[in-house]
Amino acid sequence: MADREEVAGSIIEKKALIRVQTLARRLRKKNNEDGCNIDYKIPIGHEERVGHLNNQPVRRIVIYLRSTGCEWVKKTGGCTMCGFYGVTTHGKRISEDEYISQLNYVLNKIDLNDYPIVCIYNDGNILNENEVPITALEKIFKMINDFKKVQKVIIESRIEYATEDRVNRILQIMDGKNLEIAFGFETSNQEIMKLCINKGFSLNNFNHFLPRFRQIGISIRPLLLLKPPFLTEGEAIADVLSTVDYLFQRGVYDIDLEVTTVQKNTVVHQLWMNKLYRPPWLWSIVYILLQCREKYQDRLHFYISPWEYSIKSIDEVRNCGKCDKKIIDSINQYNINFDTTVFESLECSCRNKWQKTLEEVNYLNIPKRIISQLEIIGKKD
Repeated sequence: MADREEVAGSIIEKKALIRVQTLARRLRKKNNEDGCNIDYKIPIGHEERVGHLNNQPVRRIVIYLRSTGCEWVKKTGGCTMCGFYGVTTHGKRISEDEYISQLNYVLNKIDLNDYPIVCIYNDGNILNENEVPITALEKIFKMINDFKKVQKVIIESRIEYATEDRVNRILQIMDGKNLEIAFGFETSNQEIMKLCINKGFSLNNFNHFLPRFRQIGISIRPLLLLKPPFLTEGEAIADVLSTVDYLFQRGVYDIDLEVTTVQKNTVVHQLWMNKLYRPPWLWSIVYILLQCREKYQDRLHFYISPWEYSIKSIDEVRNCGKCDKKIIDSINQYNINFDTTVFESLECSCRNKWQKTLEEVNYLNIPKRIISQLEIIGKKD
């Protein structure tokens, strides 16, 4: 009997994943694929954020290079919440010269010596040879290395692309600067990772690469996801707290929280249009930070990533509208020194409504609720 239930569960899970990926692939086709109006010598943009060195806040510049787009999108339709593919070239190869021109475009506007931390992102995996040639990456790092006041460079990539050869070639150029790899860890729950996010990443991958990175002196920055699709607000909060604990127990104390927004041509967007998804509440972020502070004190540096991404969101984290700005300002203030006392005076009548959402229960398991919700979308298409 148990074997039959296990087989049936496996079949339903496979069915749910197929439906998620089928929808994701269909939505990606809505992106403009010709790219004829895109100047590949100009990056998507750049912005200043707060960073931290030796537990002190410093200026950090984030540079968004325009690239070919995440290869995972081509393989599976991509992650359910990510709309970054819409601002890439949708597979068109970008030359080394074009990448260098993009960086020069930024360098003509700012002085990197003003920023101890420099982040180079490509809305994909910068260590994937099929997205950014390693020779182009080497030239980029040589250019950054000329700025002596830059102390740390952060890149973003799925960690399986961080091969020993690629990483060593970069480290040889950096002349003592620190290298950090940010990557979408998302969640420690493998079912949510696979079905809700369509990530194709496993804890085995992480546990394999973590000691390797530490051995060669590379720091990592896991990016967690608040409220993937198909989860209730309460489930989403519990998942983040569980994931933080998983990482903390493995000696990872610097973590970023990415907040799901509604981005065009994504599974989340389709759910949102059918009133099957609401972005997380700002109260949820405050609650998570207070819980982490109580449990880990100042041993955990839990940074809340701004939810203004390289692609414009259609909807984003919010409360009732009246208290949103005050809470967002408090979160920005928290990010400077990780001081949760900035939340002590926050109050609004909508907090009661948020608390009621935490009591909501979906009695369907994740595979069944995915199938149910995507069937609703299918009937309306």
